[in-house]
Amino acid sequence: MVTGTYNFPGVYKITYRVNGGEYRTLADNLSTAKNYTLAASPAALGLAANGRVTEIMFVFGQAPAGFAQVEKPQIKCTAVAGLKAGSSFVNIADVGGVYNGKWVQAISRWVTTVYGKPTPLPKTGY
Repeated sequence: MVTGTYNFPGVYKITYRVNGGEYRTLADNLSTAKNYTLAASPAALGLAANGRVTEIMFVFGQAPAGFAQVEKPQIKCTAVAGLKAGSSFVNIADVGGVYNGKWVQAISRWVTTVYGKPTPLPKTGY
């Protein structure tokens, strides 16, 4: 995971959930001005064989008006082994916060289709 950088000074933390359980802290006291690369593989997180990260959250606390990313954050994932070609799953990203005493949220969803491994082309004689 690459955290990206943001346009206002401050600190934040990153939390995650495994199999929909309780939130755990991946990293805390991160500077919004620094771009971090964090290990979040199952081995780095010490997950059991059936453990899957099901949610990741960047917690900024109170952000000022105009708060935005400078360098893009990136999360590189590996799908669960054994997904069949033609199957699909939905990714969901949301952002939210309190504005004028009201919770405001935006959600984006997109479908990822699983493609099978390409079959090798036949060998031709020369």
